[in-house]
Amino acid sequence: MKRHEFAATNADLDYVVALLGDQGFQANYSGPTTIEQMRTGTALLVDDDKLKDVPAGVEVTPMELAGRPAERLHGGAPDTGKVIVYLHGGGFIRGSLDMGRANAAELAHAARVPVISVAYRQAPEHPFPAATEDILAVYRALLARGYLPGQIVVAGESAGGCLALTLLPHLVQEGLALPAGVAGISPMTDLRMSGASWDTNAGRDIATREMGRRMVGLYIREQDLDHPLAAPVNGAVPPAAPILLCVGTHETMLSDVERYAGQADAAGADVTLNLYQAMPHGFTKFAIPLARQAIADVARWCAARLGRA
Repeated sequence: MKRHEFAATNADLDYVVALLGDQGFQANYSGPTTIEQMRTGTALLVDDDKLKDVPAGVEVTPMELAGRPAERLHGGAPDTGKVIVYLHGGGFIRGSLDMGRANAAELAHAARVPVISVAYRQAPEHPFPAATEDILAVYRALLARGYLPGQIVVAGESAGGCLALTLLPHLVQEGLALPAGVAGISPMTDLRMSGASWDTNAGRDIATREMGRRMVGLYIREQDLDHPLAAPVNGAVPPAAPILLCVGTHETMLSDVERYAGQADAAGADVTLNLYQAMPHGFTKFAIPLARQAIADVARWCAARLGRA
């Protein structure tokens, strides 16, 4: 396993301290208890000036892929037939293309590769395994459009990171070739939230166990929590699978991500684990230097996997 640690600047640290003390942000992020409140909170967060804007020069074009709404984000580089699929976060229930747009656009700009951001089905209207089926359908649709597996990288943030990583055992199950790489950004890797950092990082992260349990409970039945396609720690990791994991050291999900990294490494996967000092969950969406560094790191890894380094 390749393990890298990235230090926070004073600006990063000051920002996180202010964020954790911002009651309005917390009210929209971790406070809502109903699905309607959660989705309203997401819409308010997208417009919050604490989050990054879409970088200038990135063209965003609505499209449909595998029957799902999507966006193609293009940073102006020549199109060489490579693509990055981006899966937004939102706890499987409250995400949106709007929420993921800035990261997807920054990724397209930095990697110089088109990005397709996909709005997969969400719970409670569409519980597990609807979203996992959508991601497989998107991958099949790209193959049907003429993309080779080695021309595709799949990246996802938080719940989207869970879906990106569980695509690997799903592809093995379906007898399909693996993509050039899979990247999980602050990924949720264990829906049982069993890692020690859910306790040790409590109070240092914006994501709480209570919030996590609330969203997971809307997404999946208790008896399905250990299903091989429900969470990355449940499924067998294909040997030699190229995997990038990016996580903040103050995330409550840190231990779960490290556990998955160890499992994947033991299985023979090509694992890179990037750790970002003192960063909370979903930090890559914030308007701070270390967030831009993390997306640049993801972009560089994706470009290398696609032969654009």
